[in-house]
Amino acid sequence: MLKKLHDQYPGSLLENEKPDFSFYSDMYWLHHEDSGQWLGIPSQEVSADSLMVLKTLFEFHDCSIHHAPASRAWFQYLFSNGEIPSLAKDVPYRLVQFKMSEGDWIREDIEAAFKGFFEKDILILWNGPARGVIVEEANAPLAEEEFLAISNAFESDFFVKTAFYIGIPNRFEAHLRNYFKEEQRFFEQASSLLPAEKVLKYETLFPSLVTGSMDAILKKSLLSRLSLLQEDSELLHTIKVFLQNSSNVSLTAKKLYVHRNTLQYRLDKFTEKTGLQLKDFNSALTVYLACLLVEQK
Repeated sequence: MLKKLHDQYPGSLLENEKPDFSFYSDMYWLHHEDSGQWLGIPSQEVSADSLMVLKTLFEFHDCSIHHAPASRAWFQYLFSNGEIPSLAKDVPYRLVQFKMSEGDWIREDIEAAFKGFFEKDILILWNGPARGVIVEEANAPLAEEEFLAISNAFESDFFVKTAFYIGIPNRFEAHLRNYFKEEQRFFEQASSLLPAEKVLKYETLFPSLVTGSMDAILKKSLLSRLSLLQEDSELLHTIKVFLQNSSNVSLTAKKLYVHRNTLQYRLDKFTEKTGLQLKDFNSALTVYLACLLVEQK
């Protein structure tokens, strides 16, 4: 019987062993006790009447977590090439991906905590047991610093590490879905290139993508010219934080928890040994790429 239903529903999955429900966030699962088989049917393919019948005939498991029409429509649009959500507004939307460490946290608690940080309504779409997408209107988006605050709060309150990738605001006519798929790939690459970063966006990730795609000869050349960074990890960290903070001595000293004089000594030491002036844009760019390359290496 499950085989016949499998043929009737094109998007269904027929399994001989019990599936891991957490990986199927938009499916209904039916179990036939005699055969031991499991059939997963995408929730959007099942009408209300058919669902009632299936529930009476089989052991039933509802894994669909997107019950609200708006959430389901957005999920289909982003992950299953569905139509543009009918309830969507004619405004730019920003898609913020998140990835969490697995633990004993409860999904509903995480969603409630997320929504507490946003002034406007958001949609939360789960596309895995510990990852998902926040859909927000981009007319008053949350700032980067606020996402860092969320990550820190989750770590202290739920004991769960959280990383975010903030997408670029786009309208539907600007191929929003295509940009999102590209941003998914970037977020995956960020896991290996910048594993310690809690909040990422295109501008922060792009330099690491550049160094990661350099050919071997260029990498060797850059590292040999700035070998000092490989020999002194403290200096490497100092220079990187200095450049990330717009070469602002006061701000960098505060971030590093050191006195301004200590920081200035390290910067002077670097200039003396390399001959490079970090206030010069081209020199600063070259040194920053070298810092990223050393960390990746």
